[in-house]
Amino acid sequence: MRSNWVMIPLSLLVALILTIEPSVPLYQHYAPQWLLLTVLYWCIREPNSVGLGVAWLSGLVLDVASVGLLGANALLFTLSAAVVLGLRQMLFLTGPVQQALFIAGLSTVYLLFSLWMQGGISEPNMLLHNLVRVVSNLIAWPFILMVFHLFRRRY
Repeated sequence: MRSNWVMIPLSLLVALILTIEPSVPLYQHYAPQWLLLTVLYWCIREPNSVGLGVAWLSGLVLDVASVGLLGANALLFTLSAAVVLGLRQMLFLTGPVQQALFIAGLSTVYLLFSLWMQGGISEPNMLLHNLVRVVSNLIAWPFILMVFHLFRRRY
């Protein structure tokens, strides 16, 4: 438990950097939502340490860092974390494939609401970019599980 006080903020910081600092423009459109996935991982594994407050704060930091609609990611992160916290015990007992499918479904709802708030829901090109991002979240979730499992075992 002691190492989580270092590991959780450090992982959130790395996820924030991966989210807002794309090295290639193409990566920016299709990259997984690392910060959202990291927050959801910690909500499943450490609900006493990472909850709605951390989800809201992470979303707000992302809003400020990405110069987006202030509060949009904060709201959507909080709602996503609330769903995950409500279904935490079920998610904790399922395998990585089932978790990835659930996270992909939740990401779909998150991205559609985000697109709706930005006013881009009528543009088919933006809708396609967001659906590709859902697939990248689906692929990234088992990777996140593996990396954090290795770090948690080691530290």
